[in-house]
Amino acid sequence: MERRKFLTEMGQATATVCSIGFLASCSKSDDNSTPGPGGGGGSTKLTANLDTELTSVGSSKISGNTIVVRTAAGNTPSSFSALSLICTHEQCTVAYDAADNDFKCPCHGSEYSISGAVTQGPAAAALTKYTVSINGNTLTVT
Repeated sequence: MERRKFLTEMGQATATVCSIGFLASCSKSDDNSTPGPGGGGGSTKLTANLDTELTSVGSSKISGNTIVVRTAAGNTPSSFSALSLICTHEQCTVAYDAADNDFKCPCHGSEYSISGAVTQGPAAAALTKYTVSINGNTLTVT
């Protein structure tokens, strides 16, 4: 095979593979939906039975890319913080550090408070906050 033909075919194959990857990264997924202004996205992201889950301050529950953390005693929405686990810097998954009561991004070192506010960059935007509602002993995050 001639060098020119080989390089042309390799270039076309590379372009095809890159196009497929680009299109896949642009697809929509319910797990990564972001809410409109003011939080909440309309669909349930997580539920918890408060009789058996999230019973102590600092306890947490994760579903997909959503976490809810109990921040205070009492079964009121203000006793919980519900956030996206996706770092706003480069979309890595952050981890909840119960000992420090914050979130840390393993990729570039960004840190977020329990309310989702940036406490250390390079991230410049807060984690997406979700709405917590409680009906009886069932907590729902939307």
